[in-house]
Formats: sequence, structure tokens, C-alpha cells
Amino acid sequence: MEGNLYEERIYSRWNIIIMSIVALALLAALIRQLVSGPLGTNPAPDSLLIGMILLFPVIGVNFATLTIRVTIRGISVGYGIIRHHIPWGRVVDCRLDEASALRYGGWGVRMARVGGKRRLVYNIIGAPRLVVEDRLGRYQEFVFSTRKPEAVMKAINEGLGKRS
Repeated sequence: MEGNLYEERIYSRWNIIIMSIVALALLAALIRQLVSGPLGTNPAPDSLLIGMILLFPVIGVNFATLTIRVTIRGISVGYGIIRHHIPWGRVVDCRLDEASALRYGGWGVRMARVGGKRRLVYNIIGAPRLVVEDRLGRYQEFVFSTRKPEAVMKAINEGLGKRS
């Protein structure tokens, strides 16, 4: 953890549960289609159903853990292989997010427009979020969930050279 000002991993079993339910429903549809013949007038090919049955658990595992790192280089937040990094030179400030997760259309990785600014959102069910203002990024604001918003804000302020 050398060079880290803060690190947090948030495990969300809901992502795995939801994706597993979808995969099981697709498996049931595939079995029914193999046993009883095509489903509907325009059935999905068996190969597509098999691909989706394999894909949904992988997506669930990738999105099961949200990792937050505040380092001497900047702020990095990611779901598995999907990550976003903001170097300190672009960070303006951070604050608690007042918007509802429903404002973003749910949980996971989202893009939204709030107050005329583009936001990139990495959020999970049941955790507060922080808004980081990005002066030069594609998104003016980056929002992410954390179980410890005060500790993350303290680390960000430390990274910015501020004293809380």
C-alpha cells in the first residue's frame, strides 16, 4: 500500500445475485427451447443463449467489488477491469453527492447530466457517494460510492494539499 493515502474495497453481493438470476433464467429458456422446440416466432439462437449464460456471471464477478484508491498520483476507482483515474492536477474539489442513485438510472457505471455538468458515476446499492470535480476531464464531475465518505474526503484533501 506504499504511496496510498486511502484504499477501500466494497463488495456488493447484489451484483452477483442479480446476474446469476438472469443467467439461470436464460439457462431455463435454453433448456426449454432444446426440449420443446423454438420459443416464440423469432427465437434466439441456442449459441446466443449459451454465450449470454456464460457472460452474465462474468459481468457479475467483474462488478462485485468497487475499489477506491487515493494515492500520491491521484484518485482511481474501478469495478474489476473497468477503471477511472483522475490525476491530482485535474482535481478541483470533492463533496458529498446529494442526488439519488435513481437520478443516475440505477447502480453500476453510469453517465448523467446534473446541473448542466456531465457526470461519470460508479455506484453501488446502499452506499453514499462523493462528487469529485474534474477541471480537464471528459466529464466535469466523477461520482463514486464509498462506505467511508469522511475518510475518503480527508485523503482527497490531503492529496490536494489541504488540511481538514
